[in-house]
Order: sequence, then structure tokens, then C-alpha cells
Amino acid sequence: MDAGELHSQPGIVITGMGLATNLGRDVNTTWAGIRAGRIGLGPMSEMESPLPPSSVGGQAMDLPAQYSPELPREARYLRWVIEQALKEASASYKPDRCATILGTTLHGIRAGGRFLRSDDPGELRNFLANSVIRLATGGLGLGGRCATTCSACSSSLGAIALGVTMLQTGSADLVVAGGYDAVSEYAWAGFNSLRLVTNDGVKPFSRHRRGMMLAEGYAVVVLEREADAAARGAKPLVRVRGWGESADAHHLTQPDPKGQGAARAMRDALSRAGLQASEIGMIAAHATATPDNDAAEYAALRSVFGESLESIPVVGFKSYLGHTLGGAGAVELVLSACALRSDWIPPCATVRQEDVEFEGLRVTPPSGTAGRISYTLNTSLGFGGANTCVILGHAEEVAQVRSYPALPPPQAWITGIGVLLPGITGVPALVEALDGPETLIVPRSAAACISDDQLAQVLNVRRVRRLSTCVKLMLASVSMAIKHAGLENNTERLEKACAILASTHGSSGFCSEYYTQIVREGVLGANPVLFAEGVPNAAAAHVSTNFGIRGACQTIIGSRTAGLDALGLAAMRIQAGAAQTILVGAAEETHANVDRAYRHFNLCEEAAAGRGFFTTPGAVALVVESSASAMARGVRPLARLGGSVAVSGTAGKSTDVGCAAECDAPTRALRLIGADGAVLGSDNRSWIDRAEENAVNAHPGATLVHSLHDRTGDLFAAGSLLAIVRALAQGSHDAMTALCTDFAGVASAMRVFRSGQVITTGPDA
Repeated sequence: MDAGELHSQPGIVITGMGLATNLGRDVNTTWAGIRAGRIGLGPMSEMESPLPPSSVGGQAMDLPAQYSPELPREARYLRWVIEQALKEASASYKPDRCATILGTTLHGIRAGGRFLRSDDPGELRNFLANSVIRLATGGLGLGGRCATTCSACSSSLGAIALGVTMLQTGSADLVVAGGYDAVSEYAWAGFNSLRLVTNDGVKPFSRHRRGMMLAEGYAVVVLEREADAAARGAKPLVRVRGWGESADAHHLTQPDPKGQGAARAMRDALSRAGLQASEIGMIAAHATATPDNDAAEYAALRSVFGESLESIPVVGFKSYLGHTLGGAGAVELVLSACALRSDWIPPCATVRQEDVEFEGLRVTPPSGTAGRISYTLNTSLGFGGANTCVILGHAEEVAQVRSYPALPPPQAWITGIGVLLPGITGVPALVEALDGPETLIVPRSAAACISDDQLAQVLNVRRVRRLSTCVKLMLASVSMAIKHAGLENNTERLEKACAILASTHGSSGFCSEYYTQIVREGVLGANPVLFAEGVPNAAAAHVSTNFGIRGACQTIIGSRTAGLDALGLAAMRIQAGAAQTILVGAAEETHANVDRAYRHFNLCEEAAAGRGFFTTPGAVALVVESSASAMARGVRPLARLGGSVAVSGTAGKSTDVGCAAECDAPTRALRLIGADGAVLGSDNRSWIDRAEENAVNAHPGATLVHSLHDRTGDLFAAGSLLAIVRALAQGSHDAMTALCTDFAGVASAMRVFRSGQVITTGPDA
């Protein structure tokens, strides 16, 4: 953060917590299990297909049979813990000001197995992440922003960090943040194929460690601004002192052996907290007990804490629970809050000091450690080198108020654009196609693909040949945006940059192929390459490694609104002074299973039927910079980003062609953002268009403008970004509101102001 960008930040507190693990169905029961030294690992009866004999893991404790039995497993447990947290917080805010942001690795993946076994595309109704949230939060008064982020095993701690940003920028008054991953054959088979799974117990940092044991966990926290909680007389549980995020820029599945990325995340968290490393009283390490990961994490800890590491107890909660994947960060943060509040640090359940391989690393003794804990530091490290760290402090401590210059928040500018569609590479080609005589610039045809010859204009296709189509498209569009912004050879700025990417369906081809093989051959038939390259944040990992991006890298998944949500969150991070340069990108590949699912719900058009949408592959990337950063390098903006809102509909129905009149999310989104003038709609050719038309008609002064799907197919997460690019490229509107609605009944809107610059010639022209 540059000195000129500093401005005051409100304190953030946790006022409610919810937890479900293999040790308990709530926070107190799980914590009591840890205090008693219980290990919650055993048989996994809810696994969809047989595992090898003697396989064990961490299946969550059963919920009461009468509790929402109609919900799929992941949504049912999520709803359970969200209700816990909201009850404890006992907060009352307007629904539109209450947001939900969750982290996960595999969202509703179990629905994919049901589909492959039954051949019933209806099973995919609740596959996508936004559908999981819709089921988990319906009727709970959470009507604001609703999004899911993925950074693999650091997903839920990353969601909490984004929740803090939302509160600090005033985008919400209450945020339910956390994460989940259900026990699944998909995950077990994948990690086992990478030779990371053991049945020999989780032994973090031990010279006898053999690997991880997979588990499931669900955890959320209620975040509020400290002043708001005080105003309503609430007693916070703990205080969020600081957070940090980074990327290794090293490898998809292997951590940086020197731990440099993880160390950066820790240092950033300490800096935001205003603390020295020696002031930390407990470290809750990621500690998967895999040989390489523990070694890299130790290197990071030693680098940050130096000699003081020897006096700080290190806890590995996975020794009790196993690895809860995308839920791990939030699960372990809740347990750290319990340790902080009870002034007791639990031991590593399976490791004694004499077993520890690493010099100067002190695990808690078997009896635990009683006494006042100053601050706790949690680390969460995911595939692709995604690192997140959060520091907690006591609720009653006096907040440290820093003196910052009384400056307005930084502006967020678009300074670079990359576009890739079938037959269209770059903005000039897009403008040429739009000016041409053809109504459709992308044909209604399964043959409408992006060829290797087209990719070769931007990428070294040999280098990326083993990557999924979605990842290739993302890399190509980001490469163009970086070049367009004049950052191609600016290594220093790229190293400090962040990425917030988006995709509705991710690498659907790799995922389908991988999962089909498991269903056909069993869990031992898993393909490790397809598994690793098919995780939702694979594109973020490759963007990081290919372009040397070492800042925070997250991926918003599972919604048509994901691209616009990513852009909104990027603008918030810029406005909060948490980043100077953020790469925002959205990419979608096409796949027969995706089309088949939407066709089942009467949304995707039948061949020659002329109704419904058709899908198109493509990608759009934007370079978003703070105004100070862009001006420092002499760059003028292509556009300025204004306010961003997102709401969850109160009556929308998932994948129901007839719910246009009932889905009020677009109307509420436009009302909140104060839309006037041009509104760039979704042009989805489904009930979404009618819902958005109703919304615009309800706002005098607003005019619905066809975005781009009147000229191409639905690009899902990339569609709203492409609509913005089209409007900027054609110079048709100086001010506009991008609007996007999802089938789960949520809508996002964002104000964008054109600079007047001709974008086809680049920002330095």
C-alpha cells in the first residue's frame, strides 16, 4: 500500500460463529472434543462409491434426521451452520445490506456423480455454487451480495478476507463468510491419485508424516464493523486484526519449497494488524502433514518469525479433524477463536516435540498450554500456491487507530482489455465484426470454437497444450489485457499485482472426463492430471505462474454474475487501498453436458428451434488499476469504475423458465445503484431478459441496451464484461450500468464511466 493511498479503515469483529465437523455439530461440541483430545477420523459411510479397505476420513457428524432432509448434503450442512452463526450474532440489518460470501473447492460436486450414474440432467440443478448458496440461505434474511470464491484449500479464509474488504468499503453492513466442502469420491480419488492421502494418521511437521486424511467441514463467521456492533449493543466474540494473501507463482500442485509466497501472506497480515511477529501467541498452521507442504510452510514460518518461532506454540488442527479442503481455513479460524477466548492452546493430537523434523518449531505439549493468548495467526495454503493468513485478537482490546492522510478512496480505472471469441482476437477484431453485415458475429454451431491457430496469435500453444480449454482462454485474454495496458515487460508491477478471475462452469471438459472415469472404474481409476487441471482455480494458478503474479489470486465461481462480481470485488480492493493492480478475467468453455443440462430446464435452445440461448466459448480480461498507480506510469484510463451492488432475489426460482415476473433481484439491484441512462442487459434469451426488462421499466430514466448476446451466444460469467467492452469500444455511452442476473435468482449491477479514449489503440496512445 503506497503512502499516498492510505486512508482510515474501520475495525472488523466477529459476532457469530457456526461450525459442523466430525467432532461436533456446533462450535462448543467441536471445541469440547478437541479439549478432550478426541480424533474425529473414521469410516466414511456417506462416500458415494467404495474406497479401498481400511480407508478412513473425517465425515461430519450426522445432523438431526428431521432437519431439512430435502436438501443436498452440502446445502443442508451449510444452512445448519449459517443459522447457528446468525442466531449467535442476533443482528438485524436490512436484507440488502447482508451479504454472503463462501469459499469452496468443489461446490455441489456430488450432484455430478448422481448425473453420471442416472443419466438424468435434472440432477445438475444444484451443481453450481450459486445454487448451493441459494438453498442454504433461502429465507434467512441474507438479501445482499451472494458469491462463492475458490482458491482451493485456502478458499474459506480467502472468503473471510473478501468479507472484510466488503465491510471496509461500505458495501455491506453484515457479511456471512466462511466455507465448505462435502465428503466426496471426486475429492478423495483426486488427492489419492496425487499420492497425498494416508491412513496412518495426520502427523503435521513430524519426521514420520505420510500425508493427509480427507475430511469435510462447514464453518461460517458473521462479520460486522466494530462501530455497528457497538451501536446495537452487541458483544463481539473476537476481532479480525489483519489478513494477507499471496500467490507462489510456482506450480499448480507443488508449493514453493522456500515458502516465499506463504511468508508474504503472513507479513501482509502482520502489517495490516500493526503487529510484530513476536507478538503472536499461537500459530494455527495449515499443516497438511504432506512432506513437501509442511516443509514449505516451515520455511515460511522460519522466515517470518525467525528466532521467536521457538517460543510460539504451533497447532495443527488437522491432526484432530483431517483436511476439510475448502472449508479448512474457516473451520480452523473458528477453533482459533475458541482458543483465544478460552486462553488455552490445544496440542497437536498426533505429534510430540521429539517427533518434529524442523529445528526451532515448537508444537504444543500433550497437556496443551494455558494462559493469556495475545493474538492468533492462521495460515491456509491451497493448490496453485494460493496463500491466505488471518490474525485474530481479543474483542475487548482497544482498537489501534492509525493516523492516515484524509484523502478520498482511490479510484479504480480500467487500463487494459483482452477479448477472445471464436474468430475474434482482440478489441479491433471485435469492433470490425460488430460493424460487419452479419447479425451474428459468432454462429449458432457446435463448430464455433477457438482453434489452436487462433490461440497461437497470443500464446505459445505447445506450452499450454495439456491445459483445459477454459484455462487456455483465460491465459490468452489476460495476456492481451496485460499487453494492452502496457504492462507486458513491467515485471515489478506484475509481481505486485493480484487476480480476481471468474467462471460459471470452469473446466467442464476435464471435470466430466475425470468424473466419468471414476464412475466407470472406481476411485482408484482417477487421472491426477485431469483432477489437478480441473479444479476451479486452475486458471488463477496458471495466470500466476505464467505472468509472475504474486499478489492475491482468487476465482469467483458458479454464477452468470461471477464476472461482474469479480470486477466489483476488484474495485473494492482498489478503493480499500489493498491493491494497486488487479487482473480481472472471465472465461467459459462449451461442453455437451452443460448444454444438455440447460436444455433439460428449457433454457438452452433446441437445434433449429429458435428459442432459448446457445452457448459460446470465450474470455474477457481487464486490467484494473488504482488511479495513483496508473498516473504514476503515465497511463490514461479507458474507463472509471463506479459503484457496485449485488442482491439475492426473494422470489427467484432456479432454472425455471417461467419465473420472470417473480424474480425481483434485477429491480432491487437497479434501485440500489440508482441506475439511469443506459443499462447493459444480459440478452440471455430466457426469463432473465424479461426480469431485466421489468427492472428497467420500473426505473424512469433508465434505458435497456442490448449488450452483446444479440450478436453471439451466452458467455455466462464473461458476458457482462464483454458487454462493457463493447460499449467502451463503440463509444456509444459515456455512463452505463452493467446488469447481470443468474438463474439462482441473484443479480449484480455496476456503474462504468467511459473516459472518451479510443480503446483500440491502447492506453498509451
